Amino acid sequence: MTETFIPIFYFSGTGNTWWVGNQIAEELQERGCQPQPISIEQATDAKVQELIEKAAMVGIGYPTYGSDAPLIMQKFIHNLPVVTGQKTMFIYVTQAAWSGNGAYFLHKLIEAKGYQIRWAVHFNMPNNINADFGWIITMILKLFQAKLPHAAERAAKLAQRIVDNQPWIMGKNSFWSFGWTQRYFWRKSFESYKMKLWSVDPQKCTSCGRCVRLCPVDNITLVEGLPQFDDRCIKCLRCFNYCPELAILSFKRPYNPDMFGIQPYQGPVSEFKPEMLIEKK
Repeated sequence: MTETFIPIFYFSGTGNTWWVGNQIAEELQERGCQPQPISIEQATDAKVQELIEKAAMVGIGYPTYGSDAPLIMQKFIHNLPVVTGQKTMFIYVTQAAWSGNGAYFLHKLIEAKGYQIRWAVHFNMPNNINADFGWIITMILKLFQAKLPHAAERAAKLAQRIVDNQPWIMGKNSFWSFGWTQRYFWRKSFESYKMKLWSVDPQKCTSCGRCVRLCPVDNITLVEGLPQFDDRCIKCLRCFNYCPELAILSFKRPYNPDMFGIQPYQGPVSEFKPEMLIEKK
């Protein structure tokens, strides 16, 4: 495979999926392809259509939340243009520890649009969840803190399999049922508590509006200078992790930066800024 154009459409909440997408792109480029990672927050429907029409194959990436795809990515996939000729696709997901079939569970919807999924791969990345799960689960997740070199090696392996046209689908086995179970309880529980999840400490908030600008689903508005949260939250954690004053509360609890030495997760590398994902190019 030489000089092959491959758009990689991704959603990234706090930087992990952005980083992996760029790693995959670099590896594909070294192997003679022409990859283009694109945040779906920057892509119009017309642009997606244009890029897919000229693509040899398509990549999709997203973080898994309870083995589920973020609603913003599910909407993107539902709106993917129908193609003819079975255009090939690879899917990659980022996870704290495990997601069952997190990269493959939407395959029927995707394949119905004419895409052929030949690669569906999971990447363990540093945990960005320190919000509302209590100290026991926080400590368990900390044990799964992944190292970036391992993810980089997997990105190289995926790129090589793509250029060699060797399929690699993770989660297409007996473990798919565990992913389904986790998704069921995730969806049921999150729907019941999402309106109670976020609030703000008025003593810390400076009304800078960064949380409003960063929210990928327009769930936050400033009311009399303070953030107000609606019911569209997808729990990407941008507002919580990137508040300059740590003013966002989770279940009315402030972020505790001294908890087990865990600081707010602000991306896998220092040069990442969430504004990079939303600024129109």
